[in-house]
Amino acid sequence: LICSGLAPYMSKDDVLGKLVVVVANLKPRNMAGMKSNGMLLAASDAAHENVELLCAPEGAVPGERITWGGAENIEPHGVNKVAKKKIWEDVQKDLKTDATKGANWNGLPMLTSAGQCTCASLTDANVG
Repeated sequence: LICSGLAPYMSKDDVLGKLVVVVANLKPRNMAGMKSNGMLLAASDAAHENVELLCAPEGAVPGERITWGGAENIEPHGVNKVAKKKIWEDVQKDLKTDATKGANWNGLPMLTSAGQCTCASLTDANVG
């Protein structure tokens, strides 16, 4: 189960059936009285008025792990290490979309087996 704070920006129909991008090795967190076991990634403009899901391209395999610009896909860090070392916070600050709506970390494309993850229309946006 994953809970998110995206309800003010989109309906459940905007999410259902999409190949969303999820951070799954975060420590579970209580949200709205339920335990959330991950985070949906979304792009947002600087004012945080426009928010769009980050999606894998058609043909991506649900559940596959994403890589950065061809980097080796190593075993993920466990939830305790991610929390203790603040790994997510360090990675998230450098996640952005580019001029073509593609998601990048430090300028490296966020890739699935079917290509780069994107949002619908936001360019040069923050991802989190």
